[in-house]
Amino acid sequence: MSGRQYVGVDLGGTQLRMAAIHGNGSLAGELFSVPTGRDFGPDELARQLSSLAQRVSSDSGRLEALGVGTAGVIRAGRLTQVDNLPRLTGVEIAALVEAAAGCPVRIENDARCFVLAEGRFGAGRGARSLCGVPLGTGVGCGVVIEGEVHRGATSEAGEVWRIPLRGAPLEDSLSGAGVVRSYRASGGQDGPGVDAQAIAERARQGDAHAQKAWRALGEDLSFLCHCIFSVVDPERVVLGGSLARSRDLFEKELSSRLDERMARVKWAELGPAAGVIGAAALNIP
Repeated sequence: MSGRQYVGVDLGGTQLRMAAIHGNGSLAGELFSVPTGRDFGPDELARQLSSLAQRVSSDSGRLEALGVGTAGVIRAGRLTQVDNLPRLTGVEIAALVEAAAGCPVRIENDARCFVLAEGRFGAGRGARSLCGVPLGTGVGCGVVIEGEVHRGATSEAGEVWRIPLRGAPLEDSLSGAGVVRSYRASGGQDGPGVDAQAIAERARQGDAHAQKAWRALGEDLSFLCHCIFSVVDPERVVLGGSLARSRDLFEKELSSRLDERMARVKWAELGPAAGVIGAAALNIP
């Protein structure tokens, strides 16, 4: 394939993704993925990274550098505050990834990779100040000011998941698990396989409890957006992640609570590849 390519990895609480990316942000090959989860530990991460790296290199050529976006906070090469991947807490993530991939590595928080991708290649193009909020297994926020990713004094800028709301961290309600909790609390029919996607399907079929759960997510998302607008006042807020695919169920609630500020809210354009594209962009000039 022609032109220089960059490789990105997106390590999240549900999936580990890897792909080669062109310098313009487009996929240079297949987006490979494997499941993760709370039992996903360092040995499995090393094994899957090595396997995915081989698949990407056979598809796109030898890996020269790797960008990695991961849930949690990275301090001195160690991964901390990664509640959705508890077995990786305290792991020297940079060294592990570099050994598994066999090439130099740059690592950043996954929400920052998301906003970097959308800011350069997606819904945030042209904005000098931008916040990106990926909604899925958890919730995060990446901040870009004057074209530069803002990390904060201790690399914790954007760790919105722990903002208190109704006596619990915001992530308890503003996440896939939060949709399930809201559904159960409203009296929805529980059982095996009831997750956010199933509740979205029930909502579209007229299940009032499911519809209420998604409206609750819209309400809590408006709270977060108001916090972002009040503290950062960005030109644009980009919303994405797996839960954004169900925005038809909560966008009206969100819009009604944000009023004129809704005009500054955009939906992500890069889909499931956003995290990988942003991770690869850590090495794109």
